[in-house]
Amino acid sequence: MDSLTVYHLARELDARWRGGTIRSGHLDREAKRVVISAGQGQAVEIDLSSPDVVVRERTDVEERGPLSGWIIESVSAPEDDRRLVIALAREGKFRGSVSKRALLEVSLLPAARAALAHESGRAFARIGGELPPRSAPRPVLDDESLRDAAATGDVAAMMRGRWVSPLIARWLTSAPDLAVARYRELCALGDAIPSWCGGSLVAFPFCENAARADSLIAPAGRGAEMAVSARGDDRRDRALERMRRELARAADAPRLRLLADALMSLGDVPAPDSVELIDGTKASVAHEEGESAVAVAERVYDDVRSMERALVSLPERIAAFAMAPADAPAPETQLERQAAARAPTRPFRTYRSSGGLEIWVGRGAASNDTLTFRESSPRDVWLHARDATGAHVVLRWSRDEPPPARDLEEAAVLAAWHSKSRGSGLVPVDWTRRKYVRKAKGGTPGLVLVQRSETIFVKPDERVERRLRDT
Repeated sequence: MDSLTVYHLARELDARWRGGTIRSGHLDREAKRVVISAGQGQAVEIDLSSPDVVVRERTDVEERGPLSGWIIESVSAPEDDRRLVIALAREGKFRGSVSKRALLEVSLLPAARAALAHESGRAFARIGGELPPRSAPRPVLDDESLRDAAATGDVAAMMRGRWVSPLIARWLTSAPDLAVARYRELCALGDAIPSWCGGSLVAFPFCENAARADSLIAPAGRGAEMAVSARGDDRRDRALERMRRELARAADAPRLRLLADALMSLGDVPAPDSVELIDGTKASVAHEEGESAVAVAERVYDDVRSMERALVSLPERIAAFAMAPADAPAPETQLERQAAARAPTRPFRTYRSSGGLEIWVGRGAASNDTLTFRESSPRDVWLHARDATGAHVVLRWSRDEPPPARDLEEAAVLAAWHSKSRGSGLVPVDWTRRKYVRKAKGGTPGLVLVQRSETIFVKPDERVERRLRDT
């Protein structure tokens, strides 16, 4: 769900819920769903488990829950950010007085889906890991830049503008003469025109053959088939999910290009841990020890070019594929072609967590060495079943904060499953940053020394291993 749709969804939820008391309010950790019944109309479910977040009405809800009894003061969305902020209050001792206030924040970012209800800094209900920091709004595109980008089909340039998502960028470039007027209308933030584009509800008809909708909240049952199919095992549904994930990751291309530009400007010096971008924000730099800023920049440029190609080609293909008959053959995506090309050379298994993070698992002693000391970044998260022979596991995560709890747990389950402790009921798995793992001097392949680590206890589960397989 793009930031513009989240903004208009917040306005609709505010009109529905403002001043209402929550009769039933749950944060379902297992299903990754927020369910609230308050104010007028049916209960609303925010499904964070599907490839595209689905917000739908729900007829069957459990009574009460940790959010019940709170009054919804407002629902809002920070400008150009995919986050819902629901302000809550409780009546005080005396009628009409307010004694407590809290916030329910829901992050709809593809790689950081989470929900947190907190009061005075204390969390009393949550889904997923820590909420990502709020992002600053992108600048509004000027008319000249917009015309140039629309005329040349430069989707990446448009993605630097406020409110622009891959779908919106494609819509603007499809009619260059109308691009400026269309963009100004979006930025005016007038009333939404809810529409279905393929299987997604969006704020305006951003695609050809868009079907008008009455609301940005889908009717009960509508959209549920998308969540179900995303969990299916057949190749067609997995291909559609992978295309959506690839497109979501590609949305970071403009910022990564700024990062590469900043690194290249430093010249042939050791790469720093972070750099300041031209928009005034700071970005972390994942790099090997001793690697130069130029070398890191060249690697980032390669990633950016691939992401920009995805921004151009994937939206139209996803929309067409989502509307195709159920028995239509699955197209070969760019991601699948790249995976097939590298499959023979990658000496490790690849998985993807529920939050969209890559997980790499070694295939043996030599593979473990290669994975840990050649393929992974020093800032990645490294895992291994304690006191048991098994695979080295790397969770691709370079941010300063710990990885999301669910993604970390899934990586730990893979470490437990690919170890001699597979048959145990509960397995301790040590995890740390890869930079704290050292090759044992004179040791056999796969033998390492860990300077410091933390431990998580998980149950080996074949179902999780099957669900997370990337190819």
